[in-house]
Amino acid sequence: GNVRFLLYRATLMVHPKTMLGGMFGKNMSRFTHENESGEIKLESVSPEVFRAILGYYTDNIINVPFTMNMYEIKEACDFFLIPFNATTVTAKNLASFMNELSNDGARKKFKKFLKEDIVSVMAECAMKGERECHIVCLKEEDVVEWDPEYPPQIGEDQLSVVKNNELAKFLRYMENREVAKAVLADKGLIKIRLGIEGFPTMKEKVKVKARGGIQVSYFYVQRPFIAMSWEKEELRSRHVDFMNVPTCQVHQSETSDEPPAPQNLNAVDEIELVEQVREGAQGGGQ
Repeated sequence: GNVRFLLYRATLMVHPKTMLGGMFGKNMSRFTHENESGEIKLESVSPEVFRAILGYYTDNIINVPFTMNMYEIKEACDFFLIPFNATTVTAKNLASFMNELSNDGARKKFKKFLKEDIVSVMAECAMKGERECHIVCLKEEDVVEWDPEYPPQIGEDQLSVVKNNELAKFLRYMENREVAKAVLADKGLIKIRLGIEGFPTMKEKVKVKARGGIQVSYFYVQRPFIAMSWEKEELRSRHVDFMNVPTCQVHQSETSDEPPAPQNLNAVDEIELVEQVREGAQGGGQ
């Protein structure tokens, strides 16, 4: 049920720059709506969280019990415009408090990385007509030397590289990657993937095969990556119009020993079914 809090207006005015301090300030009538009992109802937070928030006005500190959800405290501080830091909040569950501080800091830091290091790389891909981007985050001291005749088979034409020690260190933590994924999703991007993968830096050894040919091995380092897409018509791009699929798609060379590729039997059946429907419709019209 509802919980009633009786407060002095002067108590809330201790911090006039917060939302509650502004609501009950000089322009109180513009920001508050009292019910028939002269009460103001808040539905944005639970009574337990609001009771903890009031500690900021009475004691200049928010005391968070061990069992209270720290994320709810963080959301309430953002809502009431109260600073969320080690000066304004003290918590029994120190690990949970530090985790929320890290999430808040990681969100701000990744937005900076996105603006200064990542968006420009995405724009380069977009100007080439690409609808997605795969970025590997290397350290600044990483040396990449690929053999131009025997490059590694990693699809380098669709791969972009950013050299930034701080970004590479930031993305080592799984929690930071989750925060980064949420930021990218808020920007409208889709098919977002972040992780750690092997990246070839330089040629390690060259092996000559017994039947001819050369096999080149590369030295790999483990580095974080970011992959995302901004394609708006993804489903339409993958759509196949069965009406235009030819009934015979096999082109086999007479000198080839390889078996013919299987036909798209489903497409053929679909065309035959459409033709039968058309013939039936024409017969019914006659």
